[in-house]
Amino acid sequence: MATKVFLDTNVLIDVVMNRSFFVENLSKMLQMGLDGYCELWASDITMVTVSFYAKKNRTTAQLYEVMKELRSMIQVASTGAAAIDWALQQGFHDFEDAVQYYAASHCGAKYIITRNERDYPYSEIPVLSPLEFLRINNVE
Repeated sequence: MATKVFLDTNVLIDVVMNRSFFVENLSKMLQMGLDGYCELWASDITMVTVSFYAKKNRTTAQLYEVMKELRSMIQVASTGAAAIDWALQQGFHDFEDAVQYYAASHCGAKYIITRNERDYPYSEIPVLSPLEFLRINNVE
């Protein structure tokens, strides 16, 4: 069974905004998912947020094409009321990160991939940058 990897919102925004400094490593991760080496996951909230950024420089048709392409590579972890209620009880510094952590935990993620590792100081799931994930998997 492939390793489940949860992608934080910021890394997918990097992809759709084509932020050149970050895209190379993320493209390699997406390819790993396509190749079946890992199973990529993101929350439903992430997909909605990513669409907000993706539409800034695309037509509606282009937006839907990008989102369909992402969806073909990424499994979606639903959040819902349980995630909101859990996050409210935790009192973490960033409410959105708490909801993301809930989603990662409940989809069985082995890693959380983000550019802001410090956003998850409470995480029992290893939190890595895309580059760190590639390095531990010997991907250049």
